[in-house]
Amino acid sequence: MDSTVRARGDLNSDVMEHLPLDFAETLAQVLQPGHEAAAARIVTAATRLDDDGLRVFLELFGARVRASREPVRPEELQEFLRTSIKGGRAASP
Repeated sequence: MDSTVRARGDLNSDVMEHLPLDFAETLAQVLQPGHEAAAARIVTAATRLDDDGLRVFLELFGARVRASREPVRPEELQEFLRTSIKGGRAASP
């Protein structure tokens, strides 16, 4: 995921500088293999939400990771993003 994101420059901003250098690799460990580019697009879209929307996205994502050892599918991330845009909450995974 890291090379995809850096190559396109999606997360290359001052706001993201505080993330650990291995953030992309760590994130990739919980994502469905082979779908890193799709996940990167969705996570990038989430970073463009307002603070409340981003908080909801991260809460849903974190709850899903804690609830199951199964890799997170892009469809799940997309649903978290939709829920975040609406400002609502989805049922916990």
